[in-house]
Amino acid sequence: MSFQPRSRQPAATASVLAAGVMFTAASCSHLTPLGPDAAATLPQPHHLRSPLVLQVMRVPSPAPVGSCPAGYFTLPGGGSPGTCYRTTGTQVTITSAAVSPVSPLQPPPPPGQQAVPVQYAFWITVPAADAPALTAVTTTVTGPQPPSQGPPTARVATTALTISVADHTWVLAGFATQFAGQQLEVALPSRNQALQLQRILAASG
Repeated sequence: MSFQPRSRQPAATASVLAAGVMFTAASCSHLTPLGPDAAATLPQPHHLRSPLVLQVMRVPSPAPVGSCPAGYFTLPGGGSPGTCYRTTGTQVTITSAAVSPVSPLQPPPPPGQQAVPVQYAFWITVPAADAPALTAVTTTVTGPQPPSQGPPTARVATTALTISVADHTWVLAGFATQFAGQQLEVALPSRNQALQLQRILAASG
């Protein structure tokens, strides 16, 4: 099966795209709003066998040489090799969700920089009651966004968002939200990582 990068249409979503540990913001949405009742057509979340935990992480700057500083740790298989992370205490736990299939994603390159590698993404739909908590944890990474049509801006360059399910943790290469925070698009750097996470979640119904 061959995969072609998806084209994206501008939308008022918050996203952060990662290249190493530097995060650059860009518009990131492939769904076109269908009107005020569009949220009513969202997939219905189901109860997950294992809770999904979104956690905000800090990355030291400059990157340490050798071992991680006190309070930081590495994420074997879940982050960039040799990168140190520290939890901030900001997290959200989701117990019900619906999951879309995985699709390739070609993020737009930051101004004046080289093309960003293809990522692999899928949408997670949460109950409306979880949307405020989901918005709060993503805003911790992006910072409050101005009411404009331009791309969102990252608040800091040393913040990462991880997702943990069933004792496995992934560092997201990017994310986006829409429908007032009820949908979260997660992007990972490899197809295998994205499929592994998507299958764990999709099989949890």
